[in-house]
Amino acid sequence: MKPTHHSESVNSLESCIADVRSWAIQNKLMFNDSKTEMIHFHSKFREASSFPLVHIGDTCVSTSSSARNLGVQLDNSLGLKEHIRNVCRGASFGIYQIGQIRKYLDKTSTERLVHAFVSSRLDCHNSLLYGLPTSYLSPLQRIQNSAARLITGTKRHEHISPVFRDLHWLPVVQRIRFKILLLTYKAINGCAPAYICDIITPSTNSSLRSSCRLLLKPGPRSRTRFYGDRAFAVAAPKLWNTLPLEIRSSKSVITFKTKLKTHLFREA
Repeated sequence: MKPTHHSESVNSLESCIADVRSWAIQNKLMFNDSKTEMIHFHSKFREASSFPLVHIGDTCVSTSSSARNLGVQLDNSLGLKEHIRNVCRGASFGIYQIGQIRKYLDKTSTERLVHAFVSSRLDCHNSLLYGLPTSYLSPLQRIQNSAARLITGTKRHEHISPVFRDLHWLPVVQRIRFKILLLTYKAINGCAPAYICDIITPSTNSSLRSSCRLLLKPGPRSRTRFYGDRAFAVAAPKLWNTLPLEIRSSKSVITFKTKLKTHLFREA
């Protein structure tokens, strides 16, 4: 919406919500007005004007600075700082709990616990973090470093890269790229949901023989790195087209994952 069209946008939103409430009542479903949250996304580089209240039934809802959706804490500028803090908090507690019993565990058991209580948190929804500045991702990297040191007993002053190679772990940034590229491979081969497959398009420019090289058409042009370039429609073709043909032409998901991990290890 444009900053000058807030009133029209609110009227349209209230009308849409009224239709949803009506449908819910007809189908004997409860629409809880008091638990409704509203968030107004805007650029962090520009001051947003105040947003009017939205009337939902007998409740007036004001905008929140953040809201949870499918386990992700979204803030109004899509910086995901609150989400990263939540991930770090949960993963840190997992490291603390495992550390309490580390002396009773062998390396294999410790690694399994770390994957269950730490790595799983770092990897969940991590594709949303693509394109964020290094300063945003550094807390997650510190958590991963601590988890690796917990497993191997490495001291703080020792370099972490050899530890990651020993554990066959990719750093946080590479894990994010791995997730996006794996989803792209599944979308190209029809193994992803239809709404994901529809976002990307194979390139058919015969003059460049793109079809033989299994390339994708570039995503829509974006004017902002912090927002537009992070969209899957932009990030997926950009990352995919930089992969070697040997990886792009993998015959199975397992083969693709193996080759991709080796490739990302070399780049790390």
